[in-house]
Amino acid sequence: MAVAAAAAALTFAAAPTVAGAAPAGAADYPVSYFLVKDGTGGYFSGRVTWYNRSVGIVGSLNSSGCERALARSIVNLKELDARSTSLRCNTVTSVSFSLSADVPGGADRVYVDLTDEYGRILDFMNCYRGNPDCV
Repeated sequence: MAVAAAAAALTFAAAPTVAGAAPAGAADYPVSYFLVKDGTGGYFSGRVTWYNRSVGIVGSLNSSGCERALARSIVNLKELDARSTSLRCNTVTSVSFSLSADVPGGADRVYVDLTDEYGRILDFMNCYRGNPDCV
């Protein structure tokens, strides 16, 4: 009986705790938030996650007319990588990019643009590593 109780106590003590803990290292990556608008109701909004040698962009493109979302990773004013959606017309689309920033320390900024069907920039924001709000 004592052995069973000791085994139960050991099992209980060794059991993992059920908590909503973030994965290891998740809090180590800074995040910035952006919102660019086209002036007619369309927008591209989301977040930039700054990793050591890449940048993650996750957001939503709500196009008014035909538009494209574009993001570029930058270090010391040099473009490292660029990604864009295909042209989207009058729709809502989830956006997810991974931009390379394969330099020591990663990118120091990201340019986020919303363009029309001809490539003209309708609105843009500059996102800086360490700043939660893009400007």
